[in-house]
Amino acid sequence: MLSDELFILLGIGLIVLYWYDAMHAREMARKASIKACQSSDVAFLDDTVSLVKLRLKKDRYGRFTIYREYQFDFTSDGYSRHHGLTTLYGKQVAGIDLGVFRL
Repeated sequence: MLSDELFILLGIGLIVLYWYDAMHAREMARKASIKACQSSDVAFLDDTVSLVKLRLKKDRYGRFTIYREYQFDFTSDGYSRHHGLTTLYGKQVAGIDLGVFRL
């Protein structure tokens, strides 16, 4: 039936749109993490970030938006590995946390 095919096509379209948005957000988090590491004089490791949280959350204006947390690894001395965290609200980088590390 036509309505079944239209429903399936709409579902596929929504999946593709979500995938595109997720890849764009991941790339934003990766670039922001690299920049934070460079400004803190530490080395960004593995050239990637990984999604650790995804949920709907209210932003500072009270609107629901997609909240994402990405974890990345860095080193300050070339031997030890530390974890950092980059948070995004929608398409905005909300913060980057490098935690405490030894120079």
